[in-house]
Amino acid sequence: MPERVNFTKQDIGGEILPILTTGLYRDKLDTLREYIQNAIDAKCKKIELVIDPDTIMVFDDGTGMDFEAARKAIKLGISEKNPKTNVGFRGIGLYSAYNLCDCVDIFTRTENDVNCNLIHIDFKNIRKTLAEDQERKKQDKPSIVYLEKLLENAVYVDIDPNNTLEAAGTKAIMSDLLDEVYEELNNWDEVLGYLRDVVPLPFRDDFKYASIIQEKFKENEYKVVPVTLQIGSRREDIKRPYYDGMFSHGGEHPPEFIDITDGKQRFGFGWICVNDARQVLKDTKLRGLLIKKFGFSVSSRSFLEPYFARPVFNRRVTGEIIIQNEDLIPNAARSDFEHNSTRQGFIGALPKFIRLLSDWANRIQEEDKATEVLKDTLKSLRVINAELPSISRDKEILLRRNLMLHYLSTQILPNARAKILKKIKNDDYQEAINLLKGCQDFVRSALVEQHRDQKKMEQEVVKAIQRESAPQTATETREDDVPGDVIGLVHSYGIQVNSELDGLLKILDDNYLKVNLDIDEYSEMINALREYLEEQT
Repeated sequence: MPERVNFTKQDIGGEILPILTTGLYRDKLDTLREYIQNAIDAKCKKIELVIDPDTIMVFDDGTGMDFEAARKAIKLGISEKNPKTNVGFRGIGLYSAYNLCDCVDIFTRTENDVNCNLIHIDFKNIRKTLAEDQERKKQDKPSIVYLEKLLENAVYVDIDPNNTLEAAGTKAIMSDLLDEVYEELNNWDEVLGYLRDVVPLPFRDDFKYASIIQEKFKENEYKVVPVTLQIGSRREDIKRPYYDGMFSHGGEHPPEFIDITDGKQRFGFGWICVNDARQVLKDTKLRGLLIKKFGFSVSSRSFLEPYFARPVFNRRVTGEIIIQNEDLIPNAARSDFEHNSTRQGFIGALPKFIRLLSDWANRIQEEDKATEVLKDTLKSLRVINAELPSISRDKEILLRRNLMLHYLSTQILPNARAKILKKIKNDDYQEAINLLKGCQDFVRSALVEQHRDQKKMEQEVVKAIQRESAPQTATETREDDVPGDVIGLVHSYGIQVNSELDGLLKILDDNYLKVNLDIDEYSEMINALREYLEEQT
């Protein structure tokens, strides 16, 4: 019966290294994040990242590592860093460059070091050894490469013979970039866009609310680190991506700060900016909130979108959730947090956070809508008010303006909107109300006057007809000799009319004049007609 056999170091195959690094660092740019994390853990004040063109250099002015610390740093999967207080803590970060370059040299020293220390990792030799072992297996030969042997021939710590660093800090140099990553790492926009999302950078100068948010950061002891990026000849101090131009009107609303808590524990806080129009943000890359722990992103801006009643609401806001709870720990891939009771509490607290955020954003956007409506209404009222004197006699235009004034009243008079406008734009609101009332009074008065003028005109026409229809006699004719109707009066003056006209006059006299005029009115009309005939004859 065979004796018990325990697991030994020879049972860890060399293939575990590419499996780990490829699984944890799916994006080749993640290596930059890992090395910057190490710089931040070393409490640096600034970081410099230079890519030129097949070499990457990450330099920081942090505490650096003495020889013993450097010796511990090369351990794989072993780290003495506290996961509650350090960004990197799994002991794999240095090896993240496996899929990036052929060689890594890390020069580091502390304030008390006499010499500079060197960590050297030969990834090219590791890949060559693994490839040779793969060929052995293709020939049905057993693998002879185990992890310890693989790394001991390619990784070491030594005193730097050139004493590269004269002061405390660390300089990591990744040499001979692999062909498959060369183009991406030399693309300014790709590298810049990545770093903006994963590094705790300061804000841009053209973001008006930077100082307000940074003051909140100070209150919460949340650190940001200046980073200078150089690719080829282009060199810039890079900043967080937020800017005034991402908003429709330049950013009219200050950020809101909301704590994230489940009532028992606090997970952190969010700073949120909402678009100053009822529209999604112009910049698609900045829509939504980015979750950050120690300044580094966890997942993407779409992480919180399922918690919103409608996805479009998530796309109208931008900002970050700053995680401060020590027990909420990002997973290795930084796609989520490690599953524990704290994560469960955090997930449970998110609906309340989103509700508070949505209530605030809805109130802001209702105010924006009311302000926009008031602005348009005021503009229309001022135009109408200026043109009223010139249209006071045009009934058709007055009627159209009356309809427009009614529509404008429905825009600013409803109680809910009026309440908002009185609170945020009271002076403009009162001007609009006064203009509306003045214009309505003028239009109604002008329409009433138009009605009166029309009625008066109709009466004048009737009187004119009556006067023209009254009989006239010669001056020597006595009053009682005046004929009693139109036909008789016309005949008495010897006016020759044919039978057709004679019939029309008789119809007019019998069916209209005598029917619609009383005796006195008819007599007055006959006398007026008589006077007219006397003048003509």
